[in-house]
Amino acid sequence: MKEQIYENEYITFQFHNGVLHGKYKTPTITLDIAKSATDFRREITRGKKIPAIADISSVKHVDKATRTFFSSSEAGGDLTALAVILNNPVTRMMGNFFVKFYRPEYPFKFFTNLTEATEWIEEFAD
Repeated sequence: MKEQIYENEYITFQFHNGVLHGKYKTPTITLDIAKSATDFRREITRGKKIPAIADISSVKHVDKATRTFFSSSEAGGDLTALAVILNNPVTRMMGNFFVKFYRPEYPFKFFTNLTEATEWIEEFAD
């Protein structure tokens, strides 16, 4: 069975084994893009709480207002856990800063590859 792909100009989503996988298609995530992606995710999940993997490996910049938004219950209130895939040193530095100062209210972990992220996040899937 082919998995359904949901896509807009900023992000692609797809479910695998009860986990929503999202991959950003833009090198910069602004507050407007973050809010658009969050609203799009909620449309897809119909507000159901789910675990997710966010692949931000192609992202080079996320500003402070956007990082603050991502840590809020407004952005993550429908997540049971989040695995974030990143692979460049600048993004990793931003990620470490994010975790230190903007700790989300759900389990959250960084990974450098999809296999490890999937193994961890599937613990939170129904």
